[in-house]
Amino acid sequence: MPQLTRTRLEMCHRLIACRKIVGDRLGYGLCPSPILDMLLELFVTTHERRPVYSWSLCMFAHVPISTALRKMETMEQEGMVIREKTGRDRRRIQVCLTPEGRAAVEGLLDRLAQIYAGETLSASIPPGPRHLPTNGALSSQD
Repeated sequence: MPQLTRTRLEMCHRLIACRKIVGDRLGYGLCPSPILDMLLELFVTTHERRPVYSWSLCMFAHVPISTALRKMETMEQEGMVIREKTGRDRRRIQVCLTPEGRAAVEGLLDRLAQIYAGETLSASIPPGPRHLPTNGALSSQD
């Protein structure tokens, strides 16, 4: 595994741990971030070559199932994920990062790694692939 990939995965695991601490200490209801939580889980499982299904992703989001499903729909509309029915059971829906979704998460993780390495928040960052929501839907919370 290339060093850059290892660094990104380490940063992803750190961010997941931070989200868990915040949720455990303050309550997930006070600081929900279902899209971030789901994107991080999808990033890890992509590298582990594990399939992720909508039900387990809903549980990882720490919000009501209806909210998590709406957020998945938003991420799909924004081109971050794709959802596919698998086999004959139409209830079983696999969720995967798109190349655009993966690039957006990688950009986030790269910037966080720079901050952890001691760069200031105002440090100049070379331009790279970024995902900017077309309709602002990713920034809204239910």
